[in-house]
Amino acid sequence: MAAGTLGGRALTKGTAASERTPEAHAIAAVYEAHFRYVWRCLRSLGVRDALLDDAVQDVFLVVQRKLTSFDGRAELRTWLYAIALRIARKYRARFRKDAAPLVEGDPEGDSRASEPDAEGAAQSSERLSLARAALDALDEPKREVFVLALVEQMSAPEIARVLGVPMNTVYSRLRSARQAFEAEVQRLESRGKRSP
Repeated sequence: MAAGTLGGRALTKGTAASERTPEAHAIAAVYEAHFRYVWRCLRSLGVRDALLDDAVQDVFLVVQRKLTSFDGRAELRTWLYAIALRIARKYRARFRKDAAPLVEGDPEGDSRASEPDAEGAAQSSERLSLARAALDALDEPKREVFVLALVEQMSAPEIARVLGVPMNTVYSRLRSARQAFEAEVQRLESRGKRSP
């Protein structure tokens, strides 16, 4: 998605460069280059699909306020991830009670039946739903480390910087998160085998 709004101002590829202030141009460039990354991070961190657009906008509103103070000590993507992490925490806390189980139900309905490889698509969708449900079962600290390490492929020192925790804590949480994730996947799979 190359278009959106940020602070009431449209961010589109069609906006003439001469109409943008240098700050607006920088924000638009960050938005266009990193929208998908931020969206994926928020989704991995447990923001519900129906709320992803709002959460992405919240991230870029923070970027709009703080971009001029970004000093470059961290990579831009690391800085964006840290913002997305805080926004995701707020969304998960605010909507935790409303969260529906992700394993049950099929968000794509019966549309898969028309696909040439409907069985393969169904298995892929089922695996994704299973992984998301197992991820949702992790507590916040474990989920954050798990996502940073295994989804975003960050190193332990990078994770420690983003989360503001010691490296030993990163390693401990990651080990616990892997064990809890695998146990939850096994539990969900065995529950699925028992269902008709």
